[in-house]
Amino acid sequence: MNVRSALEYVPYFCGRLFVVHVAAGLLQAEELVDALLDADALHEVGVRLVLVAEGDGAALLALRAGECEMHTAVAELPLTAGAAAVARVREIVERRQVALVAAGAEGRFHEACVSMALALGAAKYICLQVGEVPSRAGTPMFSVPESEVEQHLADCSYPGTLLQAAKACRQGISRVHLLDGMRRGVLLDELFSEEGVGTMVHADSYREIRPLRVEDIPELLSMIARSMADAKLVHRSYESIAENLKSYYVYTLDDTIVGCVALYPYPGDSCAELGCLFIKTSYEGRGYGKAMCRFVEDKARSMGFSRIFAISQSAVDYFRDRMHYDPLPRSVLPATRLQALESSGRASAVFGREL
Repeated sequence: MNVRSALEYVPYFCGRLFVVHVAAGLLQAEELVDALLDADALHEVGVRLVLVAEGDGAALLALRAGECEMHTAVAELPLTAGAAAVARVREIVERRQVALVAAGAEGRFHEACVSMALALGAAKYICLQVGEVPSRAGTPMFSVPESEVEQHLADCSYPGTLLQAAKACRQGISRVHLLDGMRRGVLLDELFSEEGVGTMVHADSYREIRPLRVEDIPELLSMIARSMADAKLVHRSYESIAENLKSYYVYTLDDTIVGCVALYPYPGDSCAELGCLFIKTSYEGRGYGKAMCRFVEDKARSMGFSRIFAISQSAVDYFRDRMHYDPLPRSVLPATRLQALESSGRASAVFGREL
């Protein structure tokens, strides 16, 4: 695991509540201790945790957690007891202990478990199971949007599990993780890496292109600082971005910003500029840059513009070969933009397309 990458997730996870459902077949497995040590590490960085033992295994789960010296407390009632059990779990979590509770029923997505997760506002519902991680043609299915699950049911393993996870997402849990609890280090490898090691079924908001917010500006500047220093991107200050805030958009994965793009309108010339296109190096090659370009094109089209152009000296191949923009002479630029480009002294090329 890349420690630097893992640390990026800590501020996002801090204060969130995760429900971890432990399958009955794992309760006496040696590998469970590794998973519990992972869970303890999550708790130490501020994640609020509820560990659910399938069936009536809360006492056994407490015994295993004791081997790891976790700060836990057992909810005396199983989740099938309803509101009283949920209230007890909430009390334990709010006093900063890991809540251990029996599901009181079989199945990783029993109604009582999902209802408890929803009532507590869980950010993630994690299933630690014995194998049973969906795959297609022998290839793991790392990330599946809830809306696309039914497209995969005919050609994937464990389609029933995938369908249950999608149902939980539709009920209001934004992230469901299906993990092989027999794999050592599975929790941290799943949660603190870009791709993960299990299957995550997620609400469609997992990947989102949204407008830049004022509070995002420091993160944006930090993200593009090296490219500005290398003159791959035009220099931008906090003030200049804030002044043109409505022009900027960010690409987020699970609310983490991994890329940006800007749309600068030129109403008098019926065209718009695609600018400040950037994707973090570790996220390149996944189509996110192309998605941002298409997003800006659609936005420009909806604003009534008939042409879009981009100016770049470092992404020439990208715009020409990947986006299939046409090389254009500088003379096609709006007068104000041409003047700014000539004044900069940059040897940038111009590309564009009709909308």
